[in-house]
Amino acid sequence: MSQVFVLAKRPVGVPELEDFDLVSLQEDSLGDGELRIEPVTFSVDPYLRGRMSDARSYVAPFEVGAPIASAGIGKIIESRAEGFAVGDFVRGEFPWASSFVLGTAGLWKLPTDLEVDPSAYLGVLGMTGLTAYVGLVVLGKVTAEDEVLVTGAAGAVGSVVGQLARIFGARVVGSAGGSAKVEQLAKLGFTAGIDYRSSDFAQALDVSFPDGISLFFDNVGGKQFEAGLHRMKDFGRILSCGAISQYNDTELPPGPRGLEGLVVRRRLRIQGFIVSDHQSHYREYLSKATQWIRDGQLQSLETIADGFTELPTAFVSLFSGGNIGKMLVNATSSAP
Repeated sequence: MSQVFVLAKRPVGVPELEDFDLVSLQEDSLGDGELRIEPVTFSVDPYLRGRMSDARSYVAPFEVGAPIASAGIGKIIESRAEGFAVGDFVRGEFPWASSFVLGTAGLWKLPTDLEVDPSAYLGVLGMTGLTAYVGLVVLGKVTAEDEVLVTGAAGAVGSVVGQLARIFGARVVGSAGGSAKVEQLAKLGFTAGIDYRSSDFAQALDVSFPDGISLFFDNVGGKQFEAGLHRMKDFGRILSCGAISQYNDTELPPGPRGLEGLVVRRRLRIQGFIVSDHQSHYREYLSKATQWIRDGQLQSLETIADGFTELPTAFVSLFSGGNIGKMLVNATSSAP
C-alpha cells in the first residue's frame, strides 16, 4: 500500500490542514515502459494554491479526492523502462505519495556526477532558478546600469533574482518580511534590504531609489506592487512573476491606483510570464548557473521540512512567511 495526500476540499481563503486527507491506496503493478519511484524530496510552491481552486488558469486544477502533485526528486526502485535503471535519481512532477508508478514522459535523469545536493535541481538549478533567469535576463534584459527592486526577495525565486542581478552588475534592493529575512538578503549580496512590514516602507523605498526603479521584479502583487509602480523611472520594465499576497483572497482586491496614467506617462512595460513557456532556455541557464555555483557567486537557499507527512504543513506555512528560499520536504532518508 502507498500513502497518498489527496485534496479533501477546495480551500476558502488561506489553506488549512483540513483541506488535505492522507489515504492508503493499493500500489499499481508495473507495466512496460514504467517505473516505480520512491520520492526523496518534494518542492512545495505557492502556485499550487491556484490548482486547489476550480477557477480557469494556465494549469488544470486538482480534483477533490484526487492526489496533490508537485515537482520532486525521486529514486527508481523498480524499472521496466529502457534507459532508466534501479538506483537512478529522476526529477519530475510527482503525486504526494510514499511511492508511485509513472511512465518516463516528463522525467529527467539527474547527472551521475552530482556536484550539488539533488534538491538544488528543484530550486536554484530547477524551475525556481529558470524563472528568475527568464524574468530578469531573457525578458527584463538586466544590465549593470539597472536599479532593480525585487519583492518577495527572501523567497524561492526572489532570492535567485537578487543574486543574478548582482552577478550582472546591477544595483539590487529586495523587500522581505522581518529582520531575519532582511539580514539574509545582505548575505546573498543584495545592495540593500527593506522590511515591507515596517511603518516606513514607502520612505525606505524612496531612500533606496532616489532616482527611481528601472527594473522591477514582482513576486507579491498588492500594496508592494503599487509601491514599486509609483517609483518607476521613465521607460522602466516591470516583470510580474506572481502575486502571493492575493492568492487566498475571496474577492477581488482594489486595483493599483493610477496604473493607467503612470504606464502612459512613464512609458512603462509590464510583462507577465510563466516559466513553462520558456523551457527552451533551461540548458542555457543550467550551464551558466552551474558555473556560478562553482565560482561561489550563486547560493542555494532552502527551508527543508523533514518527513513525507509534513507536506501539507509545509505548504500552508508558505502563506505566513514560513520559508526562506525554496520550501522543500524531505520525504525519505534516501540520498545519492
